[in-house]
Amino acid sequence: MFKRLTYLPLFLMLLSLSSVAQSPVEKHGRLQVDGNRILNASGEITSLAGNSLFWSNAGDTSDFYNAETVDFLAENWNSSLIRIAMGVKENWDGGNGYIDSPQEQEAKIRKVIDAAIANGIYVIIDWHTHEAELYTDEAVDFFTRMADLYGDTPNVMYEIYNEPIYQSWPVIKNYAEQVIAGIRSKDPDNLIIVGTSNYSQQVDVASADPISDTNVAYTLHFYAAFNPHDNLRNVAQTALDNNVALFVTEWGTILNTGQGEPDKESTNTWMAFLKEKGISHANWSLSDKAFPETGSVVQAGQGVSGLISNKLTASGEIVKNIIQNWDTETSTGPKTTQCSTIECIRAAMETAQAGDEIIIAPGNYNFQDKIQGAFNRSVYLYGSANGNSTNPIILRGESATNPPVFSGLDYNNGYLLSIEGDYWNIKDIEFKTGSKGIVLDNSNGSKLKNLVVHDIGEEAIHLRDGSSNNSIDGCTIYNTGRTKPGFGEGLYVGSDKGQHDTYERACNNNTIENCTVGPNVTAEGVDVKEGTMNTIIRNCVFSAEGISGENSSDAFIDLKGAYGFVYRNTFNVDGSEVINTGVDFLDRGTGFNTGFRNAIFENTYNLGSRASEISTARKKQGSPEQTHVWDNIRNPNSVDFPISDGTENLVNNFCPDWNIEPCNPVDETNQAPTISFLSPVNNITLVEGYNLQVEVNATDADGTIDNVKLYIDNNLVRQINSTSYKWGHSDSPNTDELNGLTEGTYTLKAIATDNDGASTETQFTLTVITEQSPSENCDFNTPSSTGLEDFDIKKFSNVFVLGSGGPSLSNLKTFTINWNSQYNGLYQFSINTNNGVPDYYINLKPKITFQFKNANPEISISNSLIPNFDGDYWVTSDNGNFVMVSKTNNFTIYFSNDATAPICNVTPSNQISKITDDSSINFKLYPNPALDETIFVSAEDEKLVSVKIYDLQGKLLIDKQDNSALLKLNISEILPGTYVIEITGTTSKKRSLFVKK
Repeated sequence: MFKRLTYLPLFLMLLSLSSVAQSPVEKHGRLQVDGNRILNASGEITSLAGNSLFWSNAGDTSDFYNAETVDFLAENWNSSLIRIAMGVKENWDGGNGYIDSPQEQEAKIRKVIDAAIANGIYVIIDWHTHEAELYTDEAVDFFTRMADLYGDTPNVMYEIYNEPIYQSWPVIKNYAEQVIAGIRSKDPDNLIIVGTSNYSQQVDVASADPISDTNVAYTLHFYAAFNPHDNLRNVAQTALDNNVALFVTEWGTILNTGQGEPDKESTNTWMAFLKEKGISHANWSLSDKAFPETGSVVQAGQGVSGLISNKLTASGEIVKNIIQNWDTETSTGPKTTQCSTIECIRAAMETAQAGDEIIIAPGNYNFQDKIQGAFNRSVYLYGSANGNSTNPIILRGESATNPPVFSGLDYNNGYLLSIEGDYWNIKDIEFKTGSKGIVLDNSNGSKLKNLVVHDIGEEAIHLRDGSSNNSIDGCTIYNTGRTKPGFGEGLYVGSDKGQHDTYERACNNNTIENCTVGPNVTAEGVDVKEGTMNTIIRNCVFSAEGISGENSSDAFIDLKGAYGFVYRNTFNVDGSEVINTGVDFLDRGTGFNTGFRNAIFENTYNLGSRASEISTARKKQGSPEQTHVWDNIRNPNSVDFPISDGTENLVNNFCPDWNIEPCNPVDETNQAPTISFLSPVNNITLVEGYNLQVEVNATDADGTIDNVKLYIDNNLVRQINSTSYKWGHSDSPNTDELNGLTEGTYTLKAIATDNDGASTETQFTLTVITEQSPSENCDFNTPSSTGLEDFDIKKFSNVFVLGSGGPSLSNLKTFTINWNSQYNGLYQFSINTNNGVPDYYINLKPKITFQFKNANPEISISNSLIPNFDGDYWVTSDNGNFVMVSKTNNFTIYFSNDATAPICNVTPSNQISKITDDSSINFKLYPNPALDETIFVSAEDEKLVSVKIYDLQGKLLIDKQDNSALLKLNISEILPGTYVIEITGTTSKKRSLFVKK
């Protein structure tokens, strides 16, 4: 053996050594609670397995509180966990507990803690008592000290209350919050485990009022041979569904008394449950106690040497096998399974857990056999696992428009789908050919959506055995009752009183909506049974075609429960001679939620020639109370009760105060929101390679704005739910979201929706053009001889830019332009010379003055053409023309001396967007104007992120990324002119103009 190892390559030896050397803590790191699971540092669900020591204050002859014990368990049992059961104070401990002997107990447990850390396994420090709240101050001091000593190691966990007995959860929680505060003052992030009422078994009660700490789990204790273990797992599942994490810090193979023979079968069932849920556990107990402690691991009196020499009890053998073979890695969480076979679907449903998604490919799935489902019924598909409200189990077709089709063998035996778990979402599937279609038994919070159920022996969809808080939405049902027409209901809620001993009758708070029921539904479209409560049937369409009349089936709906609400449905007679009423209401005489407070309103009855024979509702049986029928529409128009059978004497024709919807809703006509573009404000033209930013203003006078969406040609760019509605800006998630469009015309549309769902839209047109070169030939027509005293402003859709060799402005005199601030956009000014003759040579006079009525100060253009940065405008030149750029109104004005000059170059209309020269931002740009080929950008109090330079058309010319306080920028490649510079720092941003001369 050794000889063979010596010939292994060195790197293989090192690889082998490193792979076996990784301890559980090295592998998993610090444990953290995430919802109802405990994850390792890599975010993987982690389940630990190990031993719990016996009471430390028991004064046993054999002492397992030592490093030798921990070393052996870590190396030979593959233990990832050791639990210290530090006894606090008991009337039998002879003063050995922590309260009476704190130094001795602390020294004892620290040997185990230190050994666990040395071996790289986890250790639980347990305050082992049934009366922890009596020693709150001592517990706070103890755990604060432990946290100070060990809080920086990921190995340590704190179990602050072992096993409350009769204490209520508020008492336990109050104690726990004080101890947790002490721990968190020294250790902010290690796992804390809190005991729960009734011997740490009422985890469901704790989960309904959890402790406010992000890394807390709750203690669950069980003994496999103790009889009501199925119920305890249900309690545990309730806690998990309430989204809290569990930790089994104590469990045994025997009775809860510590006596009896190990129950291996029940133990295995519990282990499967813990593995499935990703729950860690520690077995009680690592000791060699004599009878009656049959749950001890080591044979009586054998001590640590008995552990090492494998002198184990029957329970110890079972426990050792479990721990040695426990894989700490479990599923990384919810999984998605793609299925195209029946075998795959069944397997995925059998192993499903909360959050799983089972996606079924289109096609026909023809079942050849059946399996066992709820109540030992023969079924084709069965699901018993539980999802939860945040992570349901999803079973769906891959395509909503091409759903998979499940077909059974015949109509006589076999439910197509049986669900016995909570929170299943089932959608986009077709079911046909079975004795029943879909049956939910004791399933809560489940959703059936967009399902087609047809050609069924009895009823299509049945909510049974306490199934509550479910919804059936958008389903289509037809051809039911193929073997038993009198039992061919479309939808069936609850169970008949003759079966209340078999099935839980209270199927409450279920909703049926947007469904199509019929034709050929041979019994009632919906049958709501006695014992149910709060059933909602709304916005459905029912057809009476094919109803059989058998088993008293002559109504669209039977209401036998309490608080049933039937409204806004459409009932179509469709030529049926069997249908005799819209809704039957009954009192079944059970004394429990039957025939009480049912409401039928705002439905539409299309009755054809039978309006005089069919009543809106009918009292069918017993003495129902408080039935209300009002505001229903009958076509043709007719009275609700055309047949005098006494029904009208039991019906109230008004909305009751217990109705599902308010009887007298306040007329609050919602005012639609207002929306407008802040930038740009009009249609715009851009050159390919543009840089566009859009900002919208949206308000709602009688509410709030819920969201604003921006579209390009009806394609959504992005929805914004906050109050700053900007796209393409520096603070947008994607600054390029509006850019990249090629030549063409586009519609940008913004839609604002308010909190009541009303919406308003606005739009502008974006024209994208390719960049054009100025025409080489730009001749000018002879201008008119009109004087300069009165000038008109003419608005154009494009900017006209003259080419080189443009006209002179000789002999001009001062004139005034009457500026009207309502004009926002681009303008061309016709300027005529005194002599009326254009001069094709540039010959500038010393000064030309333009005065704007609403601009202050006046704007001057001189020979030097140096921009004026003090007013509302900058002035510069462009190919022999004067250019005036607004700092605030986002437009550019080009001046030429010819109103009919040809278009030599087309420039986009939003050259500059929101340029701000903010001197409060600590950026410097110099020199400006630039006199040579270099400029400098500096940031005094932060670092530069980027510097971008755009021309006045918005085209990006220079994009420099940096990470320093000073940037030297080469501008040799850009021509003289005026440019926009955008400087972005680590905390601020600035846009302004600079000039290259």
